[in-house]
Amino acid sequence: MTNKLIGVSGSWITDSDGMFPGYHRSYVNDDYIDSVVQAGGVPVIIPVTTDLAVIRAQVAHLDGLILSGGQDVNPLEYGEQPRQKCGPTFPDRDWFELQLIKEAEQRHLPILGICRGAQLLNVYHGGTIIQDLSYADHELIRHSQPDQPTLPTHSVRVSADSPFASIFDQNEFTVNSFHHQVIGELGADLQVGITAPDGVVEGFSNFAYDGFEVAVQFHPEMLHRTHLQAQQLFKAFMENA
Repeated sequence: MTNKLIGVSGSWITDSDGMFPGYHRSYVNDDYIDSVVQAGGVPVIIPVTTDLAVIRAQVAHLDGLILSGGQDVNPLEYGEQPRQKCGPTFPDRDWFELQLIKEAEQRHLPILGICRGAQLLNVYHGGTIIQDLSYADHELIRHSQPDQPTLPTHSVRVSADSPFASIFDQNEFTVNSFHHQVIGELGADLQVGITAPDGVVEGFSNFAYDGFEVAVQFHPEMLHRTHLQAQQLFKAFMENA
Protein backbone atom coordinates (compact mmCIF):
# COMPACT_ATOMS: atom_id res chain seq x y z
CA MET A 1 0.00 0.00 0.00
CA THR A 2 1.14 3.55 -0.77
CA ASN A 3 0.22 6.74 1.03
CA LYS A 4 -1.61 8.10 -2.00
CA LEU A 5 -4.94 9.56 -0.87
CA ILE A 6 -7.72 8.92 -3.40
CA GLY A 7 -10.97 10.82 -3.05
CA VAL A 8 -14.18 9.14 -4.19
CA SER A 9 -17.08 11.52 -4.70
CA GLY A 10 -20.01 10.56 -2.51
CA SER A 11 -23.75 10.92 -2.67
CA TRP A 12 -26.71 10.78 -0.29
CA ILE A 13 -28.79 7.80 0.62
CA THR A 14 -32.14 8.54 2.26
CA ASP A 15 -33.52 6.32 5.00
CA SER A 16 -36.93 4.99 4.00
CA ASP A 17 -37.82 3.45 7.36
CA GLY A 18 -36.37 2.80 10.82
CA MET A 19 -35.96 5.50 13.44
CA PHE A 20 -35.18 8.34 11.02
CA PRO A 21 -37.19 8.08 7.78
CA GLY A 22 -36.12 10.76 5.32
CA TYR A 23 -32.70 11.15 6.99
CA HIS A 24 -29.74 11.70 4.65
CA ARG A 25 -26.51 9.73 4.93
CA SER A 26 -23.31 10.21 2.94
CA TYR A 27 -22.12 7.07 1.15
CA VAL A 28 -20.42 5.36 -1.76
CA ASN A 29 -20.65 1.69 -2.68
CA ASP A 30 -17.94 -0.44 -1.08
CA ASP A 31 -16.70 -1.54 -4.51
CA TYR A 32 -15.13 1.89 -5.08
CA ILE A 33 -13.31 1.67 -1.76
CA ASP A 34 -12.14 -1.90 -2.37
CA SER A 35 -10.91 -1.03 -5.89
CA VAL A 36 -8.68 1.74 -4.57
CA VAL A 37 -7.33 -0.49 -1.79
CA GLN A 38 -6.60 -3.32 -4.23
CA ALA A 39 -4.71 -0.87 -6.45
CA GLY A 40 -2.59 0.23 -3.48
CA GLY A 41 -4.25 3.53 -2.60
CA VAL A 42 -5.84 5.01 0.50
CA PRO A 43 -9.52 5.76 -0.23
CA VAL A 44 -11.56 8.56 1.35
CA ILE A 45 -15.22 9.36 0.71
CA ILE A 46 -15.78 13.01 -0.23
CA PRO A 47 -19.23 13.97 1.10
CA VAL A 48 -21.50 16.28 -0.87
CA THR A 49 -21.25 19.90 0.22
CA THR A 50 -22.14 23.26 -1.29
CA ASP A 51 -19.41 25.08 0.65
CA LEU A 52 -16.77 26.01 -1.92
CA ALA A 53 -14.08 26.61 0.71
CA VAL A 54 -14.64 23.09 2.03
CA ILE A 55 -14.44 21.61 -1.48
CA ARG A 56 -11.14 23.36 -2.11
CA ALA A 57 -9.78 22.06 1.19
CA GLN A 58 -10.98 18.55 0.36
CA VAL A 59 -9.20 18.50 -3.01
CA ALA A 60 -6.05 20.07 -1.56
CA HIS A 61 -5.43 16.87 0.40
CA LEU A 62 -5.94 14.47 -2.52
CA ASP A 63 -3.54 12.66 -4.84
CA GLY A 64 -6.32 11.54 -7.18
CA LEU A 65 -10.08 11.86 -7.76
CA ILE A 66 -12.68 9.26 -8.72
CA LEU A 67 -16.11 10.50 -9.80
CA SER A 68 -18.59 7.80 -8.85
CA GLY A 69 -21.88 6.68 -10.37
CA GLY A 70 -25.39 7.65 -9.32
CA GLN A 71 -28.24 9.91 -10.35
CA ASP A 72 -28.79 11.40 -13.80
CA VAL A 73 -27.05 14.71 -14.42
CA ASN A 74 -29.51 17.61 -14.47
CA PRO A 75 -30.15 18.36 -18.18
CA LEU A 76 -30.10 22.08 -17.42
CA GLU A 77 -26.34 21.67 -16.88
CA TYR A 78 -25.93 20.93 -20.60
CA GLY A 79 -28.55 23.33 -21.94
CA GLU A 80 -31.53 20.99 -22.26
CA GLN A 81 -34.88 20.59 -20.56
CA PRO A 82 -35.62 17.25 -18.86
CA ARG A 83 -37.37 14.80 -21.18
CA GLN A 84 -40.00 12.27 -20.14
CA LYS A 85 -37.55 9.43 -19.47
CA CYS A 86 -34.92 11.42 -17.62
CA GLY A 87 -34.39 9.87 -14.20
CA PRO A 88 -34.00 11.44 -10.74
CA THR A 89 -31.42 14.22 -10.51
CA PHE A 90 -29.43 15.75 -7.65
CA PRO A 91 -28.52 19.36 -8.60
CA ASP A 92 -26.48 20.00 -5.45
CA ARG A 93 -24.36 16.97 -6.22
CA ASP A 94 -23.92 18.15 -9.82
CA TRP A 95 -22.61 21.50 -8.60
CA PHE A 96 -20.41 19.84 -5.97
CA GLU A 97 -18.76 17.46 -8.43
CA LEU A 98 -18.32 20.14 -11.09
CA GLN A 99 -16.35 22.11 -8.49
CA LEU A 100 -14.37 18.97 -7.63
CA ILE A 101 -13.40 18.61 -11.29
CA LYS A 102 -12.40 22.26 -11.55
CA GLU A 103 -10.23 22.12 -8.43
CA ALA A 104 -8.70 18.76 -9.38
CA GLU A 105 -7.81 19.95 -12.87
CA GLN A 106 -6.19 23.09 -11.50
CA ARG A 107 -3.97 20.83 -9.37
CA HIS A 108 -3.33 18.44 -12.31
CA LEU A 109 -4.62 15.50 -10.30
CA PRO A 110 -5.45 12.22 -12.05
CA ILE A 111 -9.20 11.96 -12.58
CA LEU A 112 -11.24 8.82 -13.27
CA GLY A 113 -14.93 9.19 -14.10
CA ILE A 114 -17.21 6.16 -13.82
CA CYS A 115 -20.74 5.98 -15.33
CA ARG A 116 -22.42 9.16 -14.04
CA GLY A 117 -18.91 10.44 -13.34
CA ALA A 118 -18.04 10.01 -17.01
CA GLN A 119 -21.20 11.80 -18.10
CA LEU A 120 -20.59 14.70 -15.70
CA LEU A 121 -16.98 15.01 -16.84
CA ASN A 122 -18.26 15.25 -20.41
CA VAL A 123 -20.77 17.93 -19.39
CA TYR A 124 -18.03 19.87 -17.57
CA HIS A 125 -16.15 20.10 -20.87
CA GLY A 126 -19.22 21.27 -22.80
CA GLY A 127 -20.61 17.93 -23.94
CA THR A 128 -24.16 16.61 -23.81
CA ILE A 129 -26.01 13.47 -22.73
CA ILE A 130 -28.73 11.51 -24.52
CA GLN A 131 -31.33 11.40 -21.76
CA ASP A 132 -32.50 7.84 -22.46
CA LEU A 133 -31.41 4.97 -24.70
CA SER A 134 -34.75 5.20 -26.52
CA TYR A 135 -33.89 8.72 -27.72
CA ALA A 136 -30.87 7.56 -29.74
CA ASP A 137 -31.13 7.84 -33.53
CA HIS A 138 -30.61 4.10 -34.05
CA GLU A 139 -31.28 0.89 -32.18
CA LEU A 140 -28.86 0.21 -29.33
CA ILE A 141 -27.84 -2.98 -27.57
CA ARG A 142 -28.90 -3.54 -23.96
CA HIS A 143 -26.96 -1.17 -21.72
CA SER A 144 -28.91 -1.75 -18.52
CA GLN A 145 -28.35 -5.39 -17.68
CA PRO A 146 -30.70 -7.24 -15.33
CA ASP A 147 -27.96 -9.59 -14.14
CA GLN A 148 -25.50 -9.52 -11.27
CA PRO A 149 -23.02 -6.60 -11.30
CA THR A 150 -19.94 -8.80 -11.72
CA LEU A 151 -21.17 -10.38 -14.96
CA PRO A 152 -19.89 -8.69 -18.15
CA THR A 153 -22.68 -8.66 -20.72
CA HIS A 154 -21.46 -6.87 -23.86
CA SER A 155 -18.21 -6.28 -25.67
CA VAL A 156 -16.24 -3.06 -26.17
CA ARG A 157 -13.38 -2.17 -28.48
CA VAL A 158 -10.37 0.01 -27.63
CA SER A 159 -9.00 2.48 -30.17
CA ALA A 160 -5.34 1.84 -30.93
CA ASP A 161 -4.54 5.57 -30.95
CA SER A 162 -6.05 6.28 -27.53
CA PRO A 163 -4.41 6.23 -24.07
CA PHE A 164 -6.56 3.20 -23.27
CA ALA A 165 -4.43 1.12 -25.64
CA SER A 166 -1.52 1.40 -23.21
CA ILE A 167 -3.73 0.64 -20.20
CA PHE A 168 -5.40 -2.57 -21.33
CA ASP A 169 -3.77 -5.78 -22.52
CA GLN A 170 -6.51 -6.43 -25.07
CA ASN A 171 -8.20 -4.25 -27.68
CA GLU A 172 -11.53 -6.01 -27.18
CA PHE A 173 -13.12 -7.35 -24.00
CA THR A 174 -16.48 -7.53 -22.24
CA VAL A 175 -17.90 -5.19 -19.61
CA ASN A 176 -20.93 -4.81 -17.38
CA SER A 177 -23.56 -2.18 -18.10
CA PHE A 178 -25.95 -0.25 -15.84
CA HIS A 179 -27.03 2.98 -17.53
CA HIS A 180 -30.08 4.26 -19.37
CA GLN A 181 -28.31 7.40 -20.65
CA VAL A 182 -25.31 7.68 -22.98
CA ILE A 183 -22.82 10.30 -24.09
CA GLY A 184 -24.25 12.60 -26.77
CA GLU A 185 -21.89 15.25 -28.12
CA LEU A 186 -18.39 14.88 -26.77
CA GLY A 187 -16.95 17.86 -24.91
CA ALA A 188 -14.01 20.00 -25.98
CA ASP A 189 -10.59 18.30 -25.95
CA LEU A 190 -12.12 14.89 -25.27
CA GLN A 191 -11.28 11.86 -27.41
CA VAL A 192 -13.27 8.65 -27.74
CA GLY A 193 -11.14 5.66 -26.78
CA ILE A 194 -13.61 2.83 -26.11
CA THR A 195 -16.84 2.05 -27.97
CA ALA A 196 -19.60 -0.52 -27.79
CA PRO A 197 -20.67 -2.42 -30.95
CA ASP A 198 -23.58 0.01 -31.39
CA GLY A 199 -21.30 3.05 -31.34
CA VAL A 200 -22.03 4.12 -27.76
CA VAL A 201 -19.06 5.85 -26.14
CA GLU A 202 -17.78 3.56 -23.37
CA GLY A 203 -14.60 5.46 -22.62
CA PHE A 204 -12.91 8.77 -23.39
CA SER A 205 -9.87 10.76 -22.37
CA ASN A 206 -8.83 14.40 -22.27
CA PHE A 207 -5.95 14.82 -24.72
CA ALA A 208 -5.36 18.46 -23.69
CA TYR A 209 -5.08 17.76 -19.96
CA ASP A 210 -1.67 17.98 -18.32
CA GLY A 211 -2.23 14.74 -16.44
CA PHE A 212 -4.32 11.58 -16.41
CA GLU A 213 -8.02 12.18 -17.12
CA VAL A 214 -10.08 9.26 -18.38
CA ALA A 215 -13.67 8.13 -18.01
CA VAL A 216 -15.62 4.94 -18.64
CA GLN A 217 -19.34 4.32 -18.95
CA PHE A 218 -19.22 0.80 -17.50
CA HIS A 219 -18.48 -0.10 -13.86
CA PRO A 220 -14.91 -1.38 -13.38
CA GLU A 221 -15.22 -1.04 -9.61
CA MET A 222 -17.78 -3.87 -9.67
CA LEU A 223 -15.45 -6.03 -11.76
CA HIS A 224 -12.13 -5.35 -10.04
CA ARG A 225 -11.94 -8.61 -8.08
CA THR A 226 -11.98 -10.90 -11.13
CA HIS A 227 -11.72 -8.75 -14.27
CA LEU A 228 -8.15 -8.07 -15.43
CA GLN A 229 -9.04 -5.00 -17.46
CA ALA A 230 -10.75 -3.40 -14.45
CA GLN A 231 -7.62 -4.00 -12.39
CA GLN A 232 -5.45 -2.53 -15.14
CA LEU A 233 -7.55 0.63 -15.22
CA PHE A 234 -7.25 1.25 -11.48
CA LYS A 235 -3.54 0.40 -11.61
CA ALA A 236 -2.97 3.01 -14.35
CA PHE A 237 -4.93 5.56 -12.33
CA MET A 238 -2.85 4.86 -9.22
CA GLU A 239 0.44 5.03 -11.14
CA ASN A 240 -0.47 8.59 -12.14
CA ALA A 241 -1.49 9.64 -8.64
